[in-house]
Amino acid sequence: MIKRHFPTVIAVLCLILLPGLATGQEIQDIQIEKKHRNSCARSKAEHYARLSASIAAQSANQADFDVTFYDIDITIDPVDSTVTGTVTMRAGVISPTLGQAEIDLLDNMTVTSVYNGSGALAYTHSADRVTVTLDQIYSTGQTFEVSIQYTGTPSSSVGAFGFNTVGGEHMIWSLSEPFGSRSWWPCKDVPTDKADSVDIAVTVPTGLIVASNGNLAAMTTDGTYDTYEWEERYPIATYLVSVAIHPYTTFSHWYRPSPTDSMEVQYYVFPANYDAVQATYALTVPMIEAFASLYGEYPFLDEKYGHAEFTWGGGMEHQTITSMGGWSEYLIAHELAHQWWGDMVTCDDFHHIWLNEGFATYSEALWSEYEYGETRYHLDMSAAKYFGAGTIYVPDTSDWNRIFHGGLSYNKGSWVLHMLRHVVGDATFSSILQAYYSDVNHQYGTATTEEFRDLCEAVSGMVLDWFFQQWIYEEYYPQYKFQWSAAAAGGGSWDVALTIDQKQTNYIFKMPVDIEIQSAIGDTATVVVWDSLATQSFVINVPFEPSVVLLDPTQWILRTIDEPVAGATFDEGILVVNGVDFNTYGADIWTAYEDSTFWGSHPITFWDYFPETGSGYPANVPAPAGHGAVPSSVLGRYSTVVWVGNNYNGDLAGWYDTAILSYLEAGGNVLLMTRLGHDFLDTPLRDYLGITFTNTSVRLYNCLSTYTGLTDMGIIGTWAQTSGAAFDTLLTLGESTLLFEETLTFGVPRGLGVWREPAGGAGWRDNGGQMVFISGRPYSYNHGHLRGNVDYILANFFGEPYDSPVDVASPPAGPAFALGQNVPNPFNPHTTIRFSVPDTRMVTLRVYDVAGRLVTTLAEQNFPAGAHTITWNGIDRRGMSVASGVYFYRITAGANTATRKMVLLR
Repeated sequence: MIKRHFPTVIAVLCLILLPGLATGQEIQDIQIEKKHRNSCARSKAEHYARLSASIAAQSANQADFDVTFYDIDITIDPVDSTVTGTVTMRAGVISPTLGQAEIDLLDNMTVTSVYNGSGALAYTHSADRVTVTLDQIYSTGQTFEVSIQYTGTPSSSVGAFGFNTVGGEHMIWSLSEPFGSRSWWPCKDVPTDKADSVDIAVTVPTGLIVASNGNLAAMTTDGTYDTYEWEERYPIATYLVSVAIHPYTTFSHWYRPSPTDSMEVQYYVFPANYDAVQATYALTVPMIEAFASLYGEYPFLDEKYGHAEFTWGGGMEHQTITSMGGWSEYLIAHELAHQWWGDMVTCDDFHHIWLNEGFATYSEALWSEYEYGETRYHLDMSAAKYFGAGTIYVPDTSDWNRIFHGGLSYNKGSWVLHMLRHVVGDATFSSILQAYYSDVNHQYGTATTEEFRDLCEAVSGMVLDWFFQQWIYEEYYPQYKFQWSAAAAGGGSWDVALTIDQKQTNYIFKMPVDIEIQSAIGDTATVVVWDSLATQSFVINVPFEPSVVLLDPTQWILRTIDEPVAGATFDEGILVVNGVDFNTYGADIWTAYEDSTFWGSHPITFWDYFPETGSGYPANVPAPAGHGAVPSSVLGRYSTVVWVGNNYNGDLAGWYDTAILSYLEAGGNVLLMTRLGHDFLDTPLRDYLGITFTNTSVRLYNCLSTYTGLTDMGIIGTWAQTSGAAFDTLLTLGESTLLFEETLTFGVPRGLGVWREPAGGAGWRDNGGQMVFISGRPYSYNHGHLRGNVDYILANFFGEPYDSPVDVASPPAGPAFALGQNVPNPFNPHTTIRFSVPDTRMVTLRVYDVAGRLVTTLAEQNFPAGAHTITWNGIDRRGMSVASGVYFYRITAGANTATRKMVLLR
């Protein structure tokens, strides 16, 4: 097939909005790969967050010298989990004088000597740095060397160097980004200072294979130990230096940039995975060809590219040898793209990590476009939407969860490039990427956002400071709402009067907005307007009578659009929209639909955001009326929309691409049930409901009714009620009513359900504009409890008729068994423990110390059904105050038991 880098005309609408134009398998492929990517981002953040925030900054002394070379010579003992060796650092002086050098190495490692060619050097090792007194006072332009002998076990709490086993064999690995290199070798551990080259000699017990950066210069053995000598001759950041060690199965492919040249692509795989990796690893060379044509030649052509498997749930783009915790297609594409963006051009510091991760994430979409076409490109970008808070710029690099935020650094970062492409045009965007690759100021060096911006301006001839300021340093996105009318203008033409409002409150965005105008018989005109005001009006002349006006139909802007819901009839009853991926959640969601949990005894039309499942749907679920987001022309036909949300694999984008607020204002009623509800309810919808979120992404332990006619809901299923969101029970609107609350987790009740009933209705419906939000995984509530509550809400709040009469009070009431976290925790002098039982039963509540010894018994008696609290004042069973420390409290209630940890600080 003919592969195009950037098509000169993009005429295809984003097909996730248009059912029938893309195959279900194409959409599913994108969703599956996006799942791997987000897992990788989350794993990075969780992995790195262990290291102390205090080590993130470069010292003033380190700014006075520039490292040019490291010689790393280490012996690894996988039995004792130790690293022993010598690292020599060569550096040039860039300050007027330099008499000391500060080198990063965590304090748990033991330095045995420091020396150079002149002999032993004095040093101190504290605060995770080795401060070396040099053999003389050096001046600007001079070079010095320091060799550090050391030994120790790299800190497991840092997690940058691991000793594991796979298949009963040793597996040793490193993963040092962002500041973990110092946990296993002494270095100046900041991305700004790349060494020009690195030698890496690793000695291991015979039988283990060492994969590392660059070319393998030699492998020697004495029959007991093998030494692998790797040479990296391109500039490299410390966090990209890597070892991966295991008795691997190895094989190779070859990348041929010309008929007379080739580069080996090496694979180090766990023997058991050899067959499994073949299909996707075969895509690696075609991906190198694709990215070389898009960006410029593979940047480490004189060495290699490769994959080395390791025991980690994701990938890490170590220079020339990616460490792989999987082998999915888009994981391979992401980590390979880092060789250009992250390895060759590295973010100058981790404030600008989007220049690594946003570029690599966007490269996944470019691979989709290159190999599979424009439809797949737009599907991939749609799956990468992020609508949450925060700036792409990382304000605090000591917060590693923030550095590797999947929504900001990865997904929204990729959208910056997607939007920039449309702002400057395809041809100019291609030139920008190739100029960024070849620019002598950045190639094999580092870059900041401002330096990339300046390059974009130089290539495009456009002033782009406004673009980077709003998308990198401001939060959120434009929330467009628009109205239009048309009038005959003479000569067969028509004037379209268009008004665009930006409804967000934090910042007004300036963007070119594509406007597509259609006639009833298929005529189409597309124009671009520059929108930059809170309210802005335009007049557009077209040579036909318009019937449809669309804003940004191909989705070149990260935005929401509240389209007018014109001509709503509300005459087709209830539309149930599924936003839970059947292929991921399996029996949990299948049985919930099988039990008619989300509509009870009401007749429905069914709409699935996701493509058709491989196994169909339960027999009681109608065939889907459509897929993707729900067009406003469809919304207006239904009197009620029940949205079963989840925020996983892209359904959140479908919610935001559906005109929910306009539908409510037109007179529709909405029932939203979802986990991560704070992501679904942006500021306008929170204001509409009158709620203030207090706790997000938390586990919920009960859901108690606060409204007569509704029942408490038990928690069931594989996923329980994790990733919940709770709000203040004090509502900000008199028209809103609290429906459900959680009483075990937060120390005070928090809201889980709310109902807004506008006085006088909305639109022309006197009972319209109502919205109910129920927080939590809808498939993880007891199906009978939730079904009864949904039945009641649809009939008694929204006025929807039953298919047949139903006893809405039939679901069993009462709380589930649960043990809450004590509050406060840590505590002094007392703390409160909360629990609930579903019926009257004997309850025993005891406290134990870390050795498992009984400290005291807090309760041993019958408790009635409901929620209860017990206070412990830190006194043991002998009446003595216990010491500070960790304690465990354990409840036994009939057949149910649960244990939690608490901390006492005297």
